[in-house]
Amino acid sequence: MLSLLKISLLLVGVAVAQDATYANRIYHDFRSRNRCGLASEPANITTEDESISASVQPGYLTSDTFVNDFGIQTWGTEVSKDSPIRKLNSNGNVYIQRDADSSSAYLVLRAYRTDAFISSAEIESKLHNIFHASIRIRARVRGDPGTCAGIFTYHDDENESDIEILTRDPTDHVRYTNQPGLDEDGNEIPGASVEAVMGGGAVWTAWNDYRLDWTPGLSSWYLNGELAHTKTYGVPTEPSTFILNMWGDGGVWTGDMEIGAAAYLDIEWVEVLYNTA
Repeated sequence: MLSLLKISLLLVGVAVAQDATYANRIYHDFRSRNRCGLASEPANITTEDESISASVQPGYLTSDTFVNDFGIQTWGTEVSKDSPIRKLNSNGNVYIQRDADSSSAYLVLRAYRTDAFISSAEIESKLHNIFHASIRIRARVRGDPGTCAGIFTYHDDENESDIEILTRDPTDHVRYTNQPGLDEDGNEIPGASVEAVMGGGAVWTAWNDYRLDWTPGLSSWYLNGELAHTKTYGVPTEPSTFILNMWGDGGVWTGDMEIGAAAYLDIEWVEVLYNTA
């Protein structure tokens, strides 16, 4: 077991610090993976057959180091009233790409709109018993409107804590949400979600450090090392998994994505400090 890792959280408007101690760590730094990174973006997934047959990029993404921690998702959704466009996750939308301006690299999660569906990307932690965590990620989002970049913990629709970036939003806005966000009548629950302006002149099209701390009774979100928001509403109470995704479904939340449009969640590194149930 790793050495115990302690993090102090300063609550907004409260003079007392809350300590959290974590026994475990997941860490992946994709910047050093330039040797297995692609020099340019791979071809878009344009048909369901291509989505199903796409293989995982060989190298780091097929190594035990990565596979022991994360699984690339290949499931899809059907059309519904709230999701008028099908979503299909594919291995082909998760890849490591070299930075053209340096010797560095980054992980890419891509969403692309075909005429029949949105080809999406999602990776999920193999652990499903994470119980309290500090999740940190250095990332940027780029591309066309109509998608959502998600960084979140998940157990079910009532135990989910999110950092979400919508490509239809202004480039200096980020969403912090604890679920459920809607009541039984489909109305927004006050206090469940906030659309926050990123401080310090930050925009999500540039690299930023995002952090979500899930502690007993409190969710705390940080941007570039500064506390941005806290919630006591909807703090998860069940063991969870950790998910990263880039997706769209043509619904009210993501908005509609034009055919041929694409958007990307780029990740330099991800770190999860956590306990288990």
